[in-house]
Amino acid sequence: MTILISLLRNIETFEHIRAAVSAAREYERELSVKPADTGSDGRSAAAIVL
Repeated sequence: MTILISLLRNIETFEHIRAAVSAAREYERELSVKPADTGSDGRSAAAIVL
């Protein structure tokens, strides 16, 4: 039983680490996106990054 609890704690810790890494990668992607070019009428083009 103790081994099972230990494994579950390790899985939970792994999930937290995975979520943090995923969030860091997403943040890095957002920083690397170049600002949208402005159109000929002066309005900026909007882009949605998925």
